Amino acid sequence: MEDDASTTVLSVLETVAAAERVDPVDLPPLADAVDPQALNDLFGSSGGKLAPVTVRFEYCGYEVTVRSVGSVTAEPVDRPATATAASSTADASEGPLAD
Repeated sequence: MEDDASTTVLSVLETVAAAERVDPVDLPPLADAVDPQALNDLFGSSGGKLAPVTVRFEYCGYEVTVRSVGSVTAEPVDRPATATAASSTADASEGPLAD
């Protein structure tokens, strides 16, 4: 990452915005998921040079991974399959009761 500490937060916002196909200003506040200042401090000019660092957090339905090597990724968080299974189980149980 560049020496400018704000690059970390900007990279997170740009990565998620690209995944969502929206402008970064249209995203909810990053502070709802993580402390932006702490993230900037951790990956700033002196942070992250002491040892490799990886931070993961959820934001806007994505698992965001920030690594001190300069990469930011956003992977969609899987929707729980149990919600679908629960509704299909409820439908199956209603069938015999209706007979």
